[in-house]
Amino acid sequence: MGSSDELNALLGGKRYASAAELLLKSGTVFAATVGLDGRPQVRPAAFAFEQDGALYFAALKSSRMYAELSKTPWAQFCVLDAERGVSFRLSGKAVFTEDEAVTARAAEARPDVLAAAGGECKMLIAFFLTGASGLLESGAEEMKLVLPDPSGVFIGITIKKKPELRDRIARVIERREAEPPVKTADAARLYDGALFVFADAAKKLWPRMDVTPLERTAVFETYDEREKYTAAAAALIGNAEIDSPEDITYWLDPERWTDSEFLA
Repeated sequence: MGSSDELNALLGGKRYASAAELLLKSGTVFAATVGLDGRPQVRPAAFAFEQDGALYFAALKSSRMYAELSKTPWAQFCVLDAERGVSFRLSGKAVFTEDEAVTARAAEARPDVLAAAGGECKMLIAFFLTGASGLLESGAEEMKLVLPDPSGVFIGITIKKKPELRDRIARVIERREAEPPVKTADAARLYDGALFVFADAAKKLWPRMDVTPLERTAVFETYDEREKYTAAAAALIGNAEIDSPEDITYWLDPERWTDSEFLA
């Protein structure tokens, strides 16, 4: 992955740009789907709003996009900011919802789609993305956005019952006791939240695992603060499967939690 310095500058110096911001501010959103004939299709898509981490789009029930995503739900969306030379690609699996409140909000956010439906909400369908990932690109520069995974029922991480995974998590927790892993307060809280996510999952597999070093040294001042940041970290990690020590290195690298893709 390339450096994100140039992209951060292009985004106005922000350390984080939400996917919703990029979709709303970049003009036309194009969607790539698998056609009913198995061939690729590209057309404009109607991004509507973000709610509880879910990115919602609006579509007509009579549209080919609805038919295509019903058959093959995987899709990729793309926007281009030609002036700044930045493109954003968003990939995920479409999940349709018949929730009337969601449909009404989508209709309000996209009056153009509602008009195409003859003004009838019942002709609209909303969908959100699960397993979503985003990539900002500008020339050779890249910046990945890690997105929450609103999969209906949150499962949390799954750790394979392997001794090497248990030992790696234990070593990370021991190292955490030595010194705070990151400099900024919010990043340190979010990182410790991620450690608690892994520690809680590991304790279910290995009840005798010692997590007291983490209990002693975590930066949280109150239990409510611990719950808040642990929940935030869990949402960012999503339903990840931890199958190798490299997976633990990826998620529990302190530097990763100071990066723009994690902090709003």
